[in-house]
Amino acid sequence: MAKFHLLESSSSAARLETARGFVASFSPGTEVLLLGSSREAVDDFARVFAKDAGATFGLHRLTLHQLAADVAAGELATRGLAPCTGLGGEALAKRAIFEAARDDEIGYFAPVAQLPGFAGSLAATLQELRLASVDPQALASAAESGADLAKLLERFRELLNTSRLADRAVLLQAAASVLSEEGPSRWRGLPVLLLDLDLSSQSEQRFLQALLDAAPAVLATVPSGDTGTLRRLQEIGNFERLRSGTKLAEETSLPRLQTNLFSAETPAAGEQDDSVRFFSAPGEGREAVEIARFALEEARSGTPFDEIAVFARTPEVYTPHLQVAFRRAGIPAYFARGTKRPDPAGRAFLALLSCSAERLSARRFAEYLSFAEVPGAEENGCPPVGRQLWAGAADRSLGVAVDTARDATEAVDAEWEKEPEALDGAGEAEGQPVRAGMLRAPWKWEKLLVEAAVIGGADRWRRRLRGLEHQMRAELAEVMDDDPESPRAAAMTREVENLGHLGRFVLPVIERLADFPATAAWGEWLERLAELAPMVLRDPRRVLSVLGELQPLAAVGAVAVDEVRDVVAERLACLEEDPPVDRYGRLFVATPELARGRSFAVVFVPGLAERVFPQRPREDPLLLDAARTMLSSRLETQDERSARERLSLRLAVGAARRRVYLSYPRIDAVQARARVTSFYGLDIIRAIRGDLPNVVEFERAADAVAGARLAWPAPPEPDRAIDAVEHDLAVLRGLIHEKELTRAKGRARYLLELNDHLGRSLRSRFARWQLRGWSRHDGLVRVTPETEEILAAHRLTVRPYSASSLQHFAACPYRFFLAAIHRLEPRCEIGTFERLDPLTRGRLFHEVQAETLRALSLVGSFPLDPSDLDAAESTLAGALTEIAERYRDELAPPIARVWEDGVEALRTDLLVWL
Repeated sequence: MAKFHLLESSSSAARLETARGFVASFSPGTEVLLLGSSREAVDDFARVFAKDAGATFGLHRLTLHQLAADVAAGELATRGLAPCTGLGGEALAKRAIFEAARDDEIGYFAPVAQLPGFAGSLAATLQELRLASVDPQALASAAESGADLAKLLERFRELLNTSRLADRAVLLQAAASVLSEEGPSRWRGLPVLLLDLDLSSQSEQRFLQALLDAAPAVLATVPSGDTGTLRRLQEIGNFERLRSGTKLAEETSLPRLQTNLFSAETPAAGEQDDSVRFFSAPGEGREAVEIARFALEEARSGTPFDEIAVFARTPEVYTPHLQVAFRRAGIPAYFARGTKRPDPAGRAFLALLSCSAERLSARRFAEYLSFAEVPGAEENGCPPVGRQLWAGAADRSLGVAVDTARDATEAVDAEWEKEPEALDGAGEAEGQPVRAGMLRAPWKWEKLLVEAAVIGGADRWRRRLRGLEHQMRAELAEVMDDDPESPRAAAMTREVENLGHLGRFVLPVIERLADFPATAAWGEWLERLAELAPMVLRDPRRVLSVLGELQPLAAVGAVAVDEVRDVVAERLACLEEDPPVDRYGRLFVATPELARGRSFAVVFVPGLAERVFPQRPREDPLLLDAARTMLSSRLETQDERSARERLSLRLAVGAARRRVYLSYPRIDAVQARARVTSFYGLDIIRAIRGDLPNVVEFERAADAVAGARLAWPAPPEPDRAIDAVEHDLAVLRGLIHEKELTRAKGRARYLLELNDHLGRSLRSRFARWQLRGWSRHDGLVRVTPETEEILAAHRLTVRPYSASSLQHFAACPYRFFLAAIHRLEPRCEIGTFERLDPLTRGRLFHEVQAETLRALSLVGSFPLDPSDLDAAESTLAGALTEIAERYRDELAPPIARVWEDGVEALRTDLLVWL
């Protein structure tokens, strides 16, 4: 008979010790299945166990979802199903919304159905309903939004069946059926360790039930406060409760905090010691700096970096600050969920999709070029065509199911890295159309094309670029006639060359975008976009990887390009960099949920401020709690959300073995307002001392621990500085407040000798603010023998100057100096095309004049007699029509109405002249 044991404890160290004892109870080489909330946590557990045991094998390490994917792989293949990723689920939800709205099946959600974010929220709600096995008919009558949700849930199910896809609910159901059968399975009959597993749905419970029914021995460790997992485990089997073999030293603050946190009973009175430290700092940035400072002090006392962890409830807020602080302090860090930053390649690709969706918008194409992700052009200046590149799907949640794809992707990466010039453009010679990802193009060319007129097709792009080239060449000829030495002539020559580069690169891409269908199945879109990405991006691997996640949707359609863009927008806009392969030797940074199955000597928990930690629990706007309670007791409600938020703090605090640092930002630097600690902070002190503290005294004590000030970003003692900047500021702070100035004099001289550039900067700042009169530090240079020698080669008697340059000299010698010697000129501002530019209008006027006079001379009507005026007007009108039409073909004016109005105004002026 199977032995089911369960340990519930607030201490992660106690749970891990019991788990190691369970695995050690089996003979060496016995296969044991280790299941955890994260693969990395069970990997760490296996490493520590193997280190202590000396040698071991047969430990299978997986998450519950990875195990289900492995178990159900054969069953899904038999049914002809493919796993659906999270991105694929959102795409299916968006398609369900579109089809339901098209068929007038939704009413309650109609006003918000097309808003950004609705598809993602719907996908999460539908996934929760499917995992809880909610009946669509019961859903339809449960709430005001129930009818719409029932129809969307049915649409979603139909799309899954049509596309031959298996979401998480189908995957878990298939895995449970496989384990329930009598057929062979390599996972049936193994001892199972559930290491702080998070059971959050009925489908996961059923799968785990089928797994444990055949297990000879089971141990489940559960963090205190995880009532949902505890309830589901008790429903699975009769678990025998265990007592922890580790005796907590109740006389210290840390065990009292772990035991009494959020306790309904009043804790016994006690004193706070150094095992729990609570501090505050002015803003999240300074809070991160103080964390780095305390981490360095812990490291100096002998704590390895990999025994220190930071658990942030809002990683999107704290991760950038922690990155900067750790980089300044020289602390190697391991961010468990990687780091997120804007992805220029993904955003450039999204700009091209928007360009297609907005009928070939010039503004969107200029946005694509601004990201500097243009690949190296071919010899003829066209974008590269035919680059072969493949990347596997980026979703790693299926574990071993994606190992083959991951290996293939890494092989492609290795080949790609052999050609770094294709990535950074370092090998591109001067004068080539593309340099370091930037396409040489005229300044603000998209305004020259005039956005409103370019929209209309690839042919319009060709005619407008050709017309712009004629116009720029005419302007260049005018400038060359007036002043050949003008710096403007050289600049315009470069602009004409850059316009050629622009045209040769842009037009093939525009033609490819113009060839996109109005609607198509996902398979066709993925094929077209996979061909486009290597053509327009220096490094398209991540874009191709995201597109690879959508391959199972190939049969779904027909979708438009704007729907494709909306589905991939969030994934492509930001790049999530994977953490290093090995976390050891690095400080661990993660969310509190990843504290499951882990233990550290020192733990930092930042952000215990109002509206930061805890986060306000919010009801699902698509399905409110009243309807959830009617539908199923398995659906999460406000009580479960609040308990999960409290559990986050329990997990973070429970992961510490020796010391925990808790902190909050006392100033909101963005909104410039004071902050107070959340009630979680007060409950922490209550758990330690046994009563609630005076809030004012508590805040003063937290402020005194770190002593951080916003006005002076450095510690009072130079020895506690995390970098050279803080050290210098700490030294200067002491000197500034030195009462005896004679003792402080000369003690900061090392700043002048430390670095030549720093010394020059400090001397210049002193000279600008302390010296009387103007000097070279203010940007003015007196005439000296050295400057006279430099200017001698440019005197008027030494070299020739054009008439325009001499005109500048007569008006302003300084302007002459800038234009003729430095060859500088004001940048021309491009205005809106509202009337004919003076150059085009003048050329038209003079050419019509010359043609009219030439025609009148040929027929003997010149000089003009008043009696021949009607015939002359007819001759002038014909000349104007012919010349204006020729100019129109050459220049391709962007706005027809402006051109026609300009020609009519010109006709009136010519008649007056005649």
